[in-house]
Formats: sequence, C-alpha cells, structure tokens
Amino acid sequence: MAPVLMNKKRTYAIRVSRSKRHTITFEHLSGKFHMPMAAASKSLAVSKSTLKLRCRELGILVWPYRKLSSLEKLIDKVVELAHPGFQFIVCNIRQEIEAIKMNPSLKIKNETECLRRAMYDLHYKKRRDDSRVAN
Repeated sequence: MAPVLMNKKRTYAIRVSRSKRHTITFEHLSGKFHMPMAAASKSLAVSKSTLKLRCRELGILVWPYRKLSSLEKLIDKVVELAHPGFQFIVCNIRQEIEAIKMNPSLKIKNETECLRRAMYDLHYKKRRDDSRVAN
C-alpha cells in the first residue's frame, strides 16, 4: 500500500508544479533575462527545472543572461574607449539587446561579434603589456 500513496503524492506534486509553470508567461520571463537562471527561478518562486521546462515550452532554448551581460559589458568598453562614432555603435548594440529580449534565440550579429573580438584582443594585449612591465 505504501508505494501507491507515494505515487499519488508524487502525481499531486507534479500537477501543482505544472499549474504553477503554466502561469509563467513570456512577459514574466523577459523581465528576468537580466539575471542568472537560478536568481530568476527564485524570484518567480519556482524551481530551476520548472523554469527550464517552461522556457522550452515557450521556445526559449538557452537562457539569454550571458549573451545580454556580454553585450552590456561591450557597451561599457566602447564608452570607456570613447571611440569616434561610439554613440552609433552603442545604439546598434542596444537595438540588438532589445531584439534579443524579444527573441532570445537570436544570434549576435556578425559585426557585433567582430567588435567583441576586437575589444577582447585589445584588453588582452593591454594585460599582457602590463604584466611584462611588472616583471
């Protein structure tokens, strides 16, 4: 008899999580894209697994936090350099961030990827030169 009771309790728990999961809409999720998945699941009061299931149901295959934070850091680096025409670049990156918030499955544009790589190379060379001077 005990296994049947356990099974009924388990089924009930699954039903509760499904009903809670279906109350989460894309609008709820898009407001949480700026935080890691663990923090988002905590703020929505669901488990990380439940949040992942709901994301897959809504067509979000990968949680976009890392992509968005990478683009925000790229904006900071471009502003820090004060490169001529940086406002145009920042505007393009911000538009890309908004597009990713609307459709998290979008890939980062090729030109933004190249800019990100160039900023990484510049930062790497600066770090390397600083470490050589220190030695």
